[in-house]
Amino acid sequence: MPDALDLTAHAIDAAVNGALLRGRALALAYVDDDGAPSQSFRGSAQVLDATTLAIWSRKQSGGLVDAIASRPQVSLLFLEPDGPGPRMLSFRGRARVDRSADDTVYAAMIEGERAQDPERGGVAVLIDVDEVRGLGADGPFQMERDAQ
Repeated sequence: MPDALDLTAHAIDAAVNGALLRGRALALAYVDDDGAPSQSFRGSAQVLDATTLAIWSRKQSGGLVDAIASRPQVSLLFLEPDGPGPRMLSFRGRARVDRSADDTVYAAMIEGERAQDPERGGVAVLIDVDEVRGLGADGPFQMERDAQ
């Protein structure tokens, strides 16, 4: 049975936050406006709180931002065989634009990612995580938002 969702458990936050500084990035997958799968690496990925991931979209419209308006389901994949936390993480959740989080998400990004959008033309995208499966030093684990 899955555990209750907590992105601060199993050192998930240590693995995700600043992953790009260790030569890793999370891969984000969503369904684009043509109905095709689309994937991209997101160096801005960060744990915002116990149930939410955040990324920065450098564009306020088009691509991911437009797609999640009608198809919010996304997945993210992370692999780091020798990192500070889990070796593998697979997230499923629902993405949404949240302008009220722009300052927080932008400020928490690593400098290299902020340098890609120095004029802050982008927007914060929050991902309400529904499930995470991982493999850590203690073996596999699974957490779900509504697990009891």
